[in-house]
Amino acid sequence: MTMATVATAWTVWAALASAVLASCLFNALVRLVWRPRAIAGRLARQGVRGPGYRFFVGNLGDIRRLRAAGAGLVLDVSSHDFIPISQPQFRQWIPLYGRVFLYWFGSTPNMCVADLGMAKQLLSDRTGLFPKNWMNPIVRLVGKGLVMTDGDVWHRHKKVLHPAFNLDKLKVRTYIILGTPFN
Repeated sequence: MTMATVATAWTVWAALASAVLASCLFNALVRLVWRPRAIAGRLARQGVRGPGYRFFVGNLGDIRRLRAAGAGLVLDVSSHDFIPISQPQFRQWIPLYGRVFLYWFGSTPNMCVADLGMAKQLLSDRTGLFPKNWMNPIVRLVGKGLVMTDGDVWHRHKKVLHPAFNLDKLKVRTYIILGTPFN
């Protein structure tokens, strides 16, 4: 093997490695910078605001800080308002940004919909425009039930479960449950 072919091989490998590195850097730039800005800008034009995106971490720093501040709170015995302890960011962000706002888990956008009418419309959507997105892999370990399925699988599960929740059968069950002695 001559020195020229070795140099050419190294040049080809270096060019290939730099092309792969440039591609990875470009994809990271798109995913971590351009895409969040584009999503936030597009939603802002539609009137959906929210806390600003921070590079790579999103709003996780704010969420962590607010949860640490709410960790020392103690609930009153008669109070069922656990939001200041479990999800304090929503208590702070809803008055600032409205009942529908955008926040970020890293570079992943999330939308909080606290408006009852809009939540009802989203949950009763039959067009398929709002698919269920279960990103958490631990959720998949639980299994797919009626809540976590879409499309044909959801229709099949609903068809199987629907007779069990018939109004007459539920009335019979309440009499059975109320008739059992509680120890």
